[in-house]
Amino acid sequence: MCSIVSRKVLVALFSTLVGASFPSCRTQSSTSDTFLPEAPTEQSDSRGARQGYTTAVGDSLDIFVREDSSFDGHYIVRPSGDIILPKAGRVFVLNMTLSEVEAAVKKVLEGDQLTKATVIADPVRRGAGDGKTVLAGLTVYLSGNVMQRGRVVVPFIGNAQVTAFQAITDAGGFSAFANKRKSYLLRRDSASGRPKRVSVDFAAIERGEAPDPVLMDGDTIVVPQKIIGF
Repeated sequence: MCSIVSRKVLVALFSTLVGASFPSCRTQSSTSDTFLPEAPTEQSDSRGARQGYTTAVGDSLDIFVREDSSFDGHYIVRPSGDIILPKAGRVFVLNMTLSEVEAAVKKVLEGDQLTKATVIADPVRRGAGDGKTVLAGLTVYLSGNVMQRGRVVVPFIGNAQVTAFQAITDAGGFSAFANKRKSYLLRRDSASGRPKRVSVDFAAIERGEAPDPVLMDGDTIVVPQKIIGF
């Protein structure tokens, strides 16, 4: 009889210990899971890269202005260290963080364009080529008697500015009947917003007798056809 009672007591005691042990294990496991470090995400890595970013010559930036979308655009940091906003003109942004770029653009726009400007700047690509990215440059348009018509991106070479003759040369040069003497450049006037015509004599530039015009983003170069005998 005593043996049977002792056995029952031992079984009951064992059951109590097992029941107490398993909840304890589950609680410990659940608690430890809450302290596991989260894996780094692509978004957090991107934020870190943005925080350490400063502009350099040739960098491409997207600028967004909440109050006026006409200022939104894709801008390139020029060799002179600035970007050129339509109607507002040059804004110096070289060696700046994104916050500093936004502040610089905001200051210019609120100077004479907008009562309030909420500016967002976002880097698109670095200007320096590493074999994986395209070298940044100026976007210009070629029309008329040239080997390649339409939109072209003329890369920056070192810290030099992009010129009209360089743009045509990079695009394959002139066609057989190009009127180099009567060519011209179309550039949007920052005050009126209308295109302004600037005469360009490529023949004189080739002879070293005239300066090669420095281009701006969005310029159009027109090379008319030469009339035989003139």
